[in-house]
Amino acid sequence: MNKPARLWLAALLLTLLPTSAQAATFTVPREKISLVCTDSYFKAIRVDFVLPDEQYSQCKLLLPLALRERWPGRRTFFVIPRVSASLFVKEAGVKDGGKTQWLPLAPLVNPGADPLHLAVDSKGYGHLELVAKFVKLSDLAGEKVPDTLGAGGKLTVCAAPIYAGEAPCVTFDLTARFKVYKR
Repeated sequence: MNKPARLWLAALLLTLLPTSAQAATFTVPREKISLVCTDSYFKAIRVDFVLPDEQYSQCKLLLPLALRERWPGRRTFFVIPRVSASLFVKEAGVKDGGKTQWLPLAPLVNPGADPLHLAVDSKGYGHLELVAKFVKLSDLAGEKVPDTLGAGGKLTVCAAPIYAGEAPCVTFDLTARFKVYKR
């Protein structure tokens, strides 16, 4: 079966499952999620933090999920992300309080040609990556001060083939926060 047909079949199976049979949800601990961003200008790598005056041409959210332990043996994992990044900003010059808000930054999607669907062979699996490009956080914040970058949402992973007694899909609940440092 070719790759587009497998992706289509996995998406179809996911939508046709009754609610009771749909993916169990697991929360991923924040400390297991990493963010690696590469600055557009100097190509400097930032791990688990960002700077407000840099534009990031490539950011990766690294997720070391235990997929091979959940589905042992040779499998294909189908990854369907619904994850986004947002920026927490505070009012400039105001101590303890002031107006704060979360601003949408970018969706975090699968790398490659199809950002919403990805098939991964279990043989080469080490971790999952979701990617995004971030504008300058100071430009997005405007007059406010960028404080925290958040990433969150749901990531559904299905496996094929499935054997008797195995759940075909699992949904992971992701929430992570990363500091925005000043120079």
